[in-house]
Amino acid sequence: MSDPQEDDKAGHKEEVWIVVPTLNEADHILSLLGSIRSEMIGVPFCVCIVDDGSKDGTLNLVQSYVQSERIDNVRIIQRKKTHSGSQRGGAVLAGLRYGLQNSKCGVFVEMDADLSHSPKELKEGVHAIEALGFSVAIASKYLPGSRIVNRPWTRRSLSYVYNWLLRRLISCEVHDHSNGYRFYDRRSIEIICNHRIRYGSPICLVEVLAILLAQDMRIFEFPSTYVGRGEGVSKLRWTDVVKAGVAMFEISARYHLSRFRRKRKIVVAPHI
Repeated sequence: MSDPQEDDKAGHKEEVWIVVPTLNEADHILSLLGSIRSEMIGVPFCVCIVDDGSKDGTLNLVQSYVQSERIDNVRIIQRKKTHSGSQRGGAVLAGLRYGLQNSKCGVFVEMDADLSHSPKELKEGVHAIEALGFSVAIASKYLPGSRIVNRPWTRRSLSYVYNWLLRRLISCEVHDHSNGYRFYDRRSIEIICNHRIRYGSPICLVEVLAILLAQDMRIFEFPSTYVGRGEGVSKLRWTDVVKAGVAMFEISARYHLSRFRRKRKIVVAPHI
C-alpha cells in the first residue's frame, strides 16, 4: 500500500470521513466526487479513495480533479490486490483505519464509487449518527419507502434470499445486512479496527455488523434508493456466491457461540 497524501493540516477540522473503494471506476468517479461536494456543503469532510489497482485512469482523473478544483480534502490510498474476486471489504477497512489514525472525524462513511449509493442520502446518515446518537446507520434496500432500480431479477433474488437467511442466522431486527452504504461513529470504527477481520470480500459487511451487534452498538436503518450498475448475472462469480454462503454460516456460528452480550433494539426510520 502506498503512502497516502499528507496528513491533515493543523487547524483543518473534518467531521465526516468518507471511504470510497475503487477499481476501474473512471466512468463514475468524477460525478461521485462532484455530487458529494454539492451535498456536503456546510459540513467539513474528507473523501478517502482506496484503489485496488485501477487500469482505466481512475486515479489520474481523481488527481486532476483535486488539482483543478484546488481542494485539500481528498486522500488516496493505492493497494495491490493479492486475492481473486472483489476485495471491497479489505479496501474499506484500509480507508477506515487510515481515517481513525489520521483524523479526528466523528462520523465515518463507506459507499460505492459507481453511483449505486446516492450522495443525496449522506446528510440523513450523518444526522443519524451526530444528532440522533446512533452508533451505526444503514441505508437499507428493504424498508418501506426503499427502492431498487435497474437491478436484474437474478441479483435481486440472490440479495433477497441472502438477507432473508441472515435475518434468521444473525439478527431478525436488521433488514439489510449486505448494503455497503453505512455510517459509523468513531467508537464503532475503533471496535472494528481492534478486531481481526477474517474476510476481505463483500461478506466483510456481515462480519463487521455481527461484531458491532455483539458489542451492543445502537443501529439505525433508513430507506434508501439502490441503483444497479452493470450487475448482470454474467458478471457474477458463482464460486463467490458459494464462498459467501459458507462464510455467513461461519460468521453466525462465531456470533452465537462467543458469549456475546444481548444487543440493543435496532430502530427503523418511519416511512413518511
